[in-house]
Amino acid sequence: MKISGVGSKGAASGPRRTDKNSKPGEFRRALVDSMDQAEESHAVEASVGIGSVDALLMVQQADDALERETRRRLVRRGESLLDGLEDLRHGLLMGEIPVDKMATLAQTIRVRRESSTDPRLSALLDEIELRVEVELAKLSRRG
Repeated sequence: MKISGVGSKGAASGPRRTDKNSKPGEFRRALVDSMDQAEESHAVEASVGIGSVDALLMVQQADDALERETRRRLVRRGESLLDGLEDLRHGLLMGEIPVDKMATLAQTIRVRRESSTDPRLSALLDEIELRVEVELAKLSRRG
């Protein structure tokens, strides 16, 4: 498809000066000044935007750090409960039930644990705590 009738058919000419009173280089100076003003206004806008993003990232990092610390405490709790179960098993194999270990384990279970946003960790801790309660119930029936 051919488009015709657009533009002039004459030869292109060089730059034309319409204002005879303007000094050479005045347009260039005006252009540079307008670009400097545009950069200054963008710099102010950019710093405001970056400041709000920085604040948001800091809040997220604080939440992440808090969640990591909570997770560490919960993992330590689970490991402590498993160690207590291991001590009970060892005591049963040796023929005597360590009463002090049972009391410590029972106290650990009674202390309410923190909540976690990780469902797998929560489910695992629930299973460990249930197993500890079952073992303590079995041992208390014996004694």
